[in-house]
Amino acid sequence: MIKNAKEVVAKFNALDIKSVECIEDKKLRKKALRLKRKEGGFTLLELLVVVAILAIVGGAAIGSFGGQETKAAQGTATNVIASIESNLRYYQTAEKRLPDNLESLACRPLAAAGAIVNAAAPSPVLAATSYKFGGISDISGIGGGIGAKLAGKFDLVAADAKEALALTDVGVLNVRYAVAAACDNDATTVENTATIGGSTITAAADFGDAAHFLINADIPNHAFEDPQPNGAEWNNRGRGFSVPMAALEPVMIWKRGDGGYNNKKVGADENAVLIGLGIGQASDFIGGPDSPYAKAPFYGQIGKDKYAHYIALINVGTDGDADGRLLTATATDVPLSGGKAYVQAIIDARGDFLDEEIAEFSGQKG
Repeated sequence: MIKNAKEVVAKFNALDIKSVECIEDKKLRKKALRLKRKEGGFTLLELLVVVAILAIVGGAAIGSFGGQETKAAQGTATNVIASIESNLRYYQTAEKRLPDNLESLACRPLAAAGAIVNAAAPSPVLAATSYKFGGISDISGIGGGIGAKLAGKFDLVAADAKEALALTDVGVLNVRYAVAAACDNDATTVENTATIGGSTITAAADFGDAAHFLINADIPNHAFEDPQPNGAEWNNRGRGFSVPMAALEPVMIWKRGDGGYNNKKVGADENAVLIGLGIGQASDFIGGPDSPYAKAPFYGQIGKDKYAHYIALINVGTDGDADGRLLTATATDVPLSGGKAYVQAIIDARGDFLDEEIAEFSGQKG
């Protein structure tokens, strides 16, 4: 901040002729050059011209760094996506399985999975209902959980026995959910009592008030972790629990798109069935002595209330009747059972895949 005339003069005198010659305005450049060569003091008018010149030069410098946060996040994501995919493939080869305790991207009652709502959480929500973890908006401060763009790329369904078997055969024995009572914006949501992480909680009492709505989770990436024992803040962070993967449990199925376009863009066959699971801190892919990552990687350019972990699209088989599912009643639906399911691709918290991130980073994609 310019405080006095002497400071203005000092700043102007520090500019060299080349800097002044870069001023685009012809008249202003001419005056600045004349002032640089002037031996006497400055008049008030000349002082105002100096202030204007400094503002232009400073503004140009500031402008050159504007908007770099997004570009930096995209550049980082391209490397992280490639790294996670490579490490997951190596992990499966070395361990003969995929990581366990991945994140479902869904909210589920403490007791039974119940009905499925294929959308963001309505309000009020019935206790026997499972639904997407957020998905209301991409705008910071609205809705919480996963963004609308990411939510729109998946259908939340009750897993069929074929889909569940394809996951458990490859080592995904347990999947983490967020407790449903903490995922809506309705304080009257009622659930049962259960023990999570060694602590007994009653969902309605421990999560069912405005302070603990999903939008108010102060560490959204921690939502699928066990609640912290005791204390008023516990349920505003960890609000998750682990459930054995089985038929009827909620899973997020990647929408393959018209003609299988969404599948093709992540390198899958148009009839492949892909299940999305988040890579969080509770997974045995993270944090262990032999794990490739000490902490779960996250995508940085999202709203403060949004989930930011990367997501594995796991190829579990081939859909033979074009309904996007592997169903026991359909003989043409062929699961990749016996430990053959694999990671097809990694996407970020906005639902973008590697080539898409590269194109955005390089300016190829508008």
